Amino acid sequence: MTVIRAVKTVKNGQVLLNLPAEFSGQQVEIIVSTKEYYQVKKKSLKGVLENYANPELIALESTVWEKVAEKKYDNSRC
Repeated sequence: MTVIRAVKTVKNGQVLLNLPAEFSGQQVEIIVSTKEYYQVKKKSLKGVLENYANPELIALESTVWEKVAEKKYDNSRC
């Protein structure tokens, strides 16, 4: 069974749907329903996580990796 899904706009009460040649001479089932579009406001990951931002820590972000690596590897040398 082959399934074709297409979203078309009704113009003057009609919809034009071109089917493949292999469908010629076969019975097909046509199901029609309206399509509702929901416009979802997209946010970037930054926008989604901005509620959790701590402004006091943002200034430390540029050097945090160095400090963590220094703390981890300097303490391991005994």
